[in-house]
Amino acid sequence: MDEMGSPDSTADNGTSAGGVHELRIGVESAGTRDDLAEQLAPVVNDVLADWHIAPLFADDDTLWLLTGVAETKVGSAEYATLAHSLVQNILATGVVARAEADLPVTAFVGDLVARTTVDLALADPDSPPGSESMRWARDAIRCDGAWAIEPSRGAGILIGQPDTGYTLHPNLGRAALNLVADRDFIDNDNDARDPLVPPDTLPWPLSFPGHGTTTASVMVGRGSEQAGIVGVAPRAKVLPLRAARSVIQLFDSDVARAVDHARRNGCHLLSISVGGKGFFGLRAAIQRSVDAGMIVVAAAGNNVAIVVAPASYPNCLAVAATGPDDQPWPGSSHGRAVDVSAPGWGVHVAGYIWERGSPTASVKRSSGTSYATTHVSGVAALWIAYHGPEALRARYGGRVQAVFLHLLATIGSRVPADWDPTEFGAGIVDAAALLAAPLPASQAVTADTERPAVESSLARLGALVSVSETELERCLAEWLRCDADQARQVTERFEGELAFHLIEHPGFRESILGGTSSAHCDVGCLAGSSAEFRSAVRSAGSDVPPEVP
Repeated sequence: MDEMGSPDSTADNGTSAGGVHELRIGVESAGTRDDLAEQLAPVVNDVLADWHIAPLFADDDTLWLLTGVAETKVGSAEYATLAHSLVQNILATGVVARAEADLPVTAFVGDLVARTTVDLALADPDSPPGSESMRWARDAIRCDGAWAIEPSRGAGILIGQPDTGYTLHPNLGRAALNLVADRDFIDNDNDARDPLVPPDTLPWPLSFPGHGTTTASVMVGRGSEQAGIVGVAPRAKVLPLRAARSVIQLFDSDVARAVDHARRNGCHLLSISVGGKGFFGLRAAIQRSVDAGMIVVAAAGNNVAIVVAPASYPNCLAVAATGPDDQPWPGSSHGRAVDVSAPGWGVHVAGYIWERGSPTASVKRSSGTSYATTHVSGVAALWIAYHGPEALRARYGGRVQAVFLHLLATIGSRVPADWDPTEFGAGIVDAAALLAAPLPASQAVTADTERPAVESSLARLGALVSVSETELERCLAEWLRCDADQARQVTERFEGELAFHLIEHPGFRESILGGTSSAHCDVGCLAGSSAEFRSAVRSAGSDVPPEVP
């Protein structure tokens, strides 16, 4: 075991301790760091090299991150098995209240590479008809009407952005960024600059250098109306926080620490256009931010059958994507966790073109719930600026987000024909209507927008796959061939592992939700399982055959 400080991340090439061999476990414990290290050493020493324990957050002594180097690589079934097994061994010591693997997932990769049927019908899937105008997306959310109400256009508002970092793109620029408190949580330094490493040179799937710049440009772009990108809140600023190389395979603890850093450095809202499996430390960081009077907006996901974390968490706003015709983008994740939609198909952004391994700044069209999220974040910045961040916090305390969501759901969204609110939220955000709406009395904010600070394991997993807590409990009981009490016990013990399987293995997800039993779930459904989970599956129902993996 090395010195118990911050992880030592050397070059950004994916081969250091901060790269493809790193393994992380989040734990909750009231013990001291030295005591935890001594108590956990017997179960960790034979599994990880150069491991250490550090506080997840600077001002919290109950949430910890155990980090070490594994022999297996991130993304392999062996890596997942190792992580899940270590979690169970840590829980068995009895010295921690909770433990969960911070586990990057790979299931998104194949789905994201594949295009939908509608996309394939287009010569350029990111350029749907109607997206030719540089300002079509701003027009779709009635941005000019909001600017007439809030002429400062977001001045004084700081948006925290955990992403791939920043670049000084001509359509973004230094004036749009707070580079005093920026932070890199991958290299552990105070420079969040995106290194723009050529995407084909990194071991991470679908690495997206420049993603932080493209998304920031939608919020605070300072280009021209004729040839550049003008953001929704072009006088607000972004605090860039480098927390990911790949926007779909990442360590959620980096995002959690970025979220906490944004709260401690005066951000008024968070815009999160990355997603993964999530873990309880990320959920806790978001809750601390919401309790401080911040708004947290997150992307629902692209071309996958689930709403990714943290958007699936009830304590942040989940955003789906629409196109120029006001209809949902075919690639957008959707489901009961989605709160609202916004333009995300064929959006003009400040990006880069890669020629001969070098990036060239450009303006291009791109698609994804990332851009839907940043449209809503830009609108939130206008709304906060109009009413005043301190005035909102003084009036509502930790309910600012609940008030914003209440207005989105009742006044601040347009509802196109044939809209399905159970899949795509209240409608398409309407910035002008939102800012024109009077602030509600505190007691008028309904319980539907007061999200719980603590959610059950079943609620978290149900939000991933868009079923209710009760329905998922029933499905799991049928799948395990046991009663509801046993199903809840399995869920609470293996919450993180179940989340991994629900995301990583469509066959596992379909087996549970389709009404079959665990006896029909083959080895592929449980690849990456711990032995304890497989044993629980075998023993939950007495009639489950012993050969079930």
